[in-house]
Amino acid sequence: MALLASSRPYLIHLRLPFQLTLAPIFLWGALLSGGGWDVGTSAAFVALHLFLYPAATAFNAVYDRDAGPVAGLERPPQVPAHLLRFAVVLALLGAVPAAAAGAPLLLVYVLTAGWTAAYSHPRTRWKASPWKSAAAIALGQGALGFAAGWVATAAADAPSWVFAAGAAGAAFTVLGLYPMTQIFQLEEDWERGDLTLAWALGPALALRLGALCLAIAGVTTAWLVAHRFGPSDAFLISLVYAGLIVAVERIARCPPLPHEVDVYRPAMRLLNWATAGFLLFLVLEAIGTG
Repeated sequence: MALLASSRPYLIHLRLPFQLTLAPIFLWGALLSGGGWDVGTSAAFVALHLFLYPAATAFNAVYDRDAGPVAGLERPPQVPAHLLRFAVVLALLGAVPAAAAGAPLLLVYVLTAGWTAAYSHPRTRWKASPWKSAAAIALGQGALGFAAGWVATAAADAPSWVFAAGAAGAAFTVLGLYPMTQIFQLEEDWERGDLTLAWALGPALALRLGALCLAIAGVTTAWLVAHRFGPSDAFLISLVYAGLIVAVERIARCPPLPHEVDVYRPAMRLLNWATAGFLLFLVLEAIGTG
């Protein structure tokens, strides 16, 4: 029981349920590639979503030391003494299933690990700059997350233009949702000296920039889906993006600095609904192409 109690903060800081929000990006890359799902694809999914992404959130927690809400965790516990070591070991362990998925996936894994470390570590701290952090999230979680799914399943004849359009759509989707994870952390970000998009532009304008990015992602993705799967499928994914844009706009009309929890809960509901919408679309596409 004592061991369980002492390990609990480490597990909480992994924010495992929150990692599900990144799953549609990998699955979208896997579906668009046209390849089949095999053991290597499963190993790649596990490497990212049970090892690298959780390790990255724990690594970030070491340097942020948030007392208020963070994405996926309303009341984070205190940072335990060995969380940094734990995060690094977890990321290294994840390289084993990543290697089992093949050299291309292992390369994406290493690039993503370096990217996320530079995002949080004080020596680089891309998170402290509004535009560096935006680029890091769009490319690190969006484009590289999509690339991981693609290389884990890619068929030999998979067209490169599909990869480019899919990666762009994923990058703009992640970037569009990124301000939602900042608007309930304004005070703590300011105290740390992190000039986020929400601080640089203000919460409302940052959210509306996110809505614009979602619109770009929606147009790109709908065009791609129309070419790959047909117009009815493009209409379906357009509805998902339209719903997200409307929801982001509604939150943008909230008072400029409401209580943290009052912002956190609707922001997380939106992210959860976004995940559910994308997963439902992917399941329907997988069934239709299976």
